[in-house]
Amino acid sequence: MSGERVRRYAVRIISGVAAALLITGFAYRFQFNLSSATSIHLLLITVIALKWGFLEASAVSIVSVGCLDYFFTEPLFHFYISDSHDWLALAVFESVALLVSRLSNQVNRHAEESELHRSRLQRLYELSQNILLLDFQKPIEPQLAVLVQRALFAKGVALWNSYNLRLSRAGAYDFTEEEVRSAFYEECNEDDPVTETSRRVLRSGVRPIGSLLIYGHEADAASINAAASLVAIAIERAQSFAAESSAEATRQSEQLRVAVLDALAHAFKTPLTAIHASSSGLLEMNTLDSREKKLVTMIDQQAEYLAEITTRLLRTAKIDNTSLKLRRENIDMAELVRESIAESHGQIALSSVIVAPTSERAMAFADRHLLKMALFQLLDNAAKYGKAGSSILIDVRAEEGESRISVHNEGSFIPFEERKQIFKRFYRSLGSSHKATGTGIGLSVVKQIVEAHHGQIRVTSDLEKGTTFSLTIPTGKQ
Repeated sequence: MSGERVRRYAVRIISGVAAALLITGFAYRFQFNLSSATSIHLLLITVIALKWGFLEASAVSIVSVGCLDYFFTEPLFHFYISDSHDWLALAVFESVALLVSRLSNQVNRHAEESELHRSRLQRLYELSQNILLLDFQKPIEPQLAVLVQRALFAKGVALWNSYNLRLSRAGAYDFTEEEVRSAFYEECNEDDPVTETSRRVLRSGVRPIGSLLIYGHEADAASINAAASLVAIAIERAQSFAAESSAEATRQSEQLRVAVLDALAHAFKTPLTAIHASSSGLLEMNTLDSREKKLVTMIDQQAEYLAEITTRLLRTAKIDNTSLKLRRENIDMAELVRESIAESHGQIALSSVIVAPTSERAMAFADRHLLKMALFQLLDNAAKYGKAGSSILIDVRAEEGESRISVHNEGSFIPFEERKQIFKRFYRSLGSSHKATGTGIGLSVVKQIVEAHHGQIRVTSDLEKGTTFSLTIPTGKQ
């Protein structure tokens, strides 16, 4: 018990004793009997119990018993009682005084607890309201730390978000970043009354998403738990908001990409058609000498090649697995691979390509042109990122209900943490930029083509053995 509280109790008891003595003097002066004097003292003790508490009322009740014995029981002015009825009356008085003090104290304590509970609920309600008004355009961690500090009247708050590995602080304290993060990794939920520190793991369902440390507070464990839950919900809302914003930005970027590719492809079509028609016409006239014919033939071939690329560009612009209309037919996958390899020569600087022999016939019900586009991209990647002079190995297999094509190259390696990222539009692996130029679009197009066929694409990569892309296409109609 602190010195201030001791002094407060002493002042109250002295004041109560003085009041009891004044009442005794008043009752004696006007010659009250024992019953009347007892009633006045009981009223005083009840008022003290309601106003101050059980301890003060009990101390005053003892003094009151002494005053009643000394001034109102025979023999007077002696602390001695000759009549047994007076003994009984004083005993009943003391018992009633203590009982009233106890009941009054319980009423006061219940009222204080109710008020404290109401105050805590009010703080949590205000915290939840303020969380709804967070500015998600700015980092929310500093905002949350300040709100929690204010709501719990804490000296300091530290918040660590595992999504972005960001630590935010509010107030003054001696926490290190390592302490805050260790609460997350060790899943520590504890309250230390000695240091007035509470540690909580923030969870979304059963999954930990961060940690919260609160220092210098008087909040109960339930309030701390409620505040931690509100903070976790706010972090999840912020993640959802960021995901929605990213999805909207991606959608707008995709719309722009489609519009640009479509416009460029159509813009190229007209002059290419004119060039190809002119070169073909010159060749048909057969009026050129051998050197001129060779040059015009090259122009004609390259114009035809550019026209094919433009057609692919138009189809790429329209690739969207939610709206893409497939022109399905039964396809022999081994034959499709051979056609793709033959058409790729002259367009891709291919190394030697080896198709693994198989006795099984792998069939698929798919869009021939789109699958060729996907294979062209995989062959292009294998040629660009494989080891110089190494072979590209293609394996075609018939599996249960689907056909699988695998394209393997030596020399390239994709780290495990990037194997999902490489299929996102515009993403390029950190180690690929110095090997070959690219836009990061190709593999995303392959993924969209495969998923439009209700198939799957996977990648495995080993530092020594190289990288393999495998796509599977269902055999029958979907």
